[in-house]
Amino acid sequence: MLGLAAVNTGNNLLYLLVSALLGFMSVSGVLGKWNLGRIDVRFLPPDEIYDGLPTLLGIELINRRRWLPIFLMEIIVADNPLFFSLVDPQQGRQKSLEITLSGRGRRQLPAVTLRSRFPVNFFIRSQGLILDQEVTVFPAPQPCSDLRQIDPGGGQGTQQNRQKGYEGDINRIRDYQGGEPLKSIHWKLSARHDRLKVKELSAATRKPVILDLAELPGSGVEQRLRHASYLVTRWLRDGWPVGLKAGSLKLPPGSGQQHKLLLLQALAHYGQDQKTP
Repeated sequence: MLGLAAVNTGNNLLYLLVSALLGFMSVSGVLGKWNLGRIDVRFLPPDEIYDGLPTLLGIELINRRRWLPIFLMEIIVADNPLFFSLVDPQQGRQKSLEITLSGRGRRQLPAVTLRSRFPVNFFIRSQGLILDQEVTVFPAPQPCSDLRQIDPGGGQGTQQNRQKGYEGDINRIRDYQGGEPLKSIHWKLSARHDRLKVKELSAATRKPVILDLAELPGSGVEQRLRHASYLVTRWLRDGWPVGLKAGSLKLPPGSGQQHKLLLLQALAHYGQDQKTP
């Protein structure tokens, strides 16, 4: 309309105003496209992701430019937006969002959409990214209704050790990974950081136990796997060294976070890479 008015009236001021607006639109479009260049996005998944349960997924926006920052960048993952106002040159910035993955086993993380609102949100430039990153989704823990019949013991003869648990003295403080109970979060320390902090406490040593998947109650394999996921987490938390027997797979008893992940990964992949008994 301003251009038509400038032509009809011959007003030089209107010509100048239209030219300035057109120039501003062009510059905005070029800067918005430039803002999407030379950047990387990286997923930082937690150690424990469970089927159908919300989890915090870390996302890092990395600026590979040598001199200039990233401005007003929005990352959209599974319809969930994260906004980064500024990322300095050759630096990265991390944020977290809540996502839910369905189905146990290997799962592809969602595609990413980058949206640049720079310089003044006049034009929004977007770019899609497929990061081709997989994670292992564990069976969702389901409390076992017949727990007393397969409970490994009554808790006699316990002693303190330095394995990770949820009782006793504090061993160390680490970042929250998505599977820990809320009571283990160190709220005062978390308030001074960008991420939640978790207290790792000493556990009690007890007699080793083998968890036999075939002996667990349940109407099918999937329900027994969910019961097994629950028992692995509970027994290791309470200080029991836990082993696993699942078909032809046998894992010796152990304890600690890495052993827990090994057991949960075996449950997540059970029957997917081989014929289910």
